[in-house]
Amino acid sequence: MVSLEAYSRLLEVLYSAPLEQDQWEHFLALLCEHTGATLAVFIAADTRLGLSVRSQGGGSEQTAQGIATYNQRYGHSDPFKAEILRNPRQGIFQVEDLLPNEGILRTDIYRDVLEPSGIRYSTILMLSLTLRRLEAISIWRSPDQGPMDEDRNHLLQLLFPHIQKTLEIRQVLGVAQQRIAGAEAMVDASATPTFLLTRQGRVLHHNAAAQSLLLAADALALRDGCLVPRVAAAVEPLRRLFLNATFPAANHSPFALPRTSAARPLQLLVSPLTPALRDRSGADLVLLATDPEKPVNLPDDALRALFGFSPAQVEVAIGLLMGYTLQEIATLRHVSIGTVRQQVKAILAKTGTTRQADLIRLLMSLPQAAAQ
Repeated sequence: MVSLEAYSRLLEVLYSAPLEQDQWEHFLALLCEHTGATLAVFIAADTRLGLSVRSQGGGSEQTAQGIATYNQRYGHSDPFKAEILRNPRQGIFQVEDLLPNEGILRTDIYRDVLEPSGIRYSTILMLSLTLRRLEAISIWRSPDQGPMDEDRNHLLQLLFPHIQKTLEIRQVLGVAQQRIAGAEAMVDASATPTFLLTRQGRVLHHNAAAQSLLLAADALALRDGCLVPRVAAAVEPLRRLFLNATFPAANHSPFALPRTSAARPLQLLVSPLTPALRDRSGADLVLLATDPEKPVNLPDDALRALFGFSPAQVEVAIGLLMGYTLQEIATLRHVSIGTVRQQVKAILAKTGTTRQADLIRLLMSLPQAAAQ
């Protein structure tokens, strides 16, 4: 079972890949590490280069030679591509589903590329398959490693939509736009209200979800281009939060922002941007906002995969993120407060946190899907 830190790191590297080519290799290498694979390759087809391996992670000198052989000899005669085109579809499948094991062993590509590289079993992520685009990631394991197991396949299922989104961003961004729109593209890909700010609170970019939050007009507003709270008493605390967020020892726990309405406080998480993204965007910080009054669709599968949460623990964790007290969670779930306390204790143990504030920070760092 992959840890939250590992999953978050995979997403961090993945979403920087449209901006920096070497991050594709880094992501593929991490993918090998967390799936116990020998080699991961990104394969694409276009009118200029045909079908070829564009990036790789993991592998050795032998696999590098195998990739060179593939690009030279098999770009137009890949037997796996032929089988995929018999039943074109996006998704995740095992190469043995395309060519049964004995069929693979009889192919020229096995003799020329796979066997010399020490690889045999593959999981294919078919990310796009149209007349204009073919993009796939192929993850290869050795005969000793065997086929991909269920837990690692589950990790790939969690990553699959994020990889597709990253490729869409990569397609939209031209080379000239990458330097000025990199951080903005990642912000727009999020369903969570997100702002790119300077330390002084000046907003350089915000996504559609953040615009909806501003239109609600009970928590945050733009004044002379700067993000300010609607409640006067929160002006100075929020200003200090922005100024201190870039310090290494800063407290990055969620900040409860009061509202002018009777609604529960808005939960804000402020984190510094990496130096590369600061240089490209001109922003210093990224701010994510969670509205406890809005329905939130956390990826339940991710909670179960990353932490081993039971269904009841998933419900309690979401309740905490929504800002409910333990008593309110107990009331809504029709259980005793003692039961909820025991569930929270188990959740803290599974996430390696010791306080509810630390737990909420972890939950807020998970990618969120748009509420239905």
